[in-house]
Amino acid sequence: MTTQFWASVRRSRTPATFWLLGIIAVGYLAQFVFGDVVTYTLAFYPPLMWSEPWRLVTAAFVHSGIMHVVFNAYSLWVLGNIIERIVGSAKFVAIFTISVISGSLAVAVMNPDSVTIGASAGIFGLFATLFLLNRGFGGSNVSLLVIIGINLALGFIIPGIAWQAHLGGLIGGLLTTLVIQRKQTKR
Repeated sequence: MTTQFWASVRRSRTPATFWLLGIIAVGYLAQFVFGDVVTYTLAFYPPLMWSEPWRLVTAAFVHSGIMHVVFNAYSLWVLGNIIERIVGSAKFVAIFTISVISGSLAVAVMNPDSVTIGASAGIFGLFATLFLLNRGFGGSNVSLLVIIGINLALGFIIPGIAWQAHLGGLIGGLLTTLVIQRKQTKR
């Protein structure tokens, strides 16, 4: 069974999505087994940004509870299966990673005393990518804009949600996708 699973991952058209989901699952399992030590070792905390820069990214792989990890993983699964097929694995990982870093940097600027975790900044970056891709294909983005708007609003309404990370991820994904699209049209 295990051999068949890995063979299907290798044949998948979205291997990066599988890998990111796997890292998130391992991160959550490690949190479950080892507790807060994992969370606080990987979480983003702006005062530690210069001495422990990996936290800009590792915070995306730890979560605050089962609902947090399930919503982020499901969103990554849905968006990844669309976007990775269109832009390719390397560009997909670049968009996700830059969005996560942009989200962390937005937190550092707008809420420098907070501790943040979760893949939401990367998810918001992927929302921005999907918006631009859909626009390029001539599709309507009304429903996508509603989803983005609702999710952004939740960050302002529900305490403990890092809306700064969402906003930073959205901007990071938008800019990264625009750069990728510009490079493709110059070829």
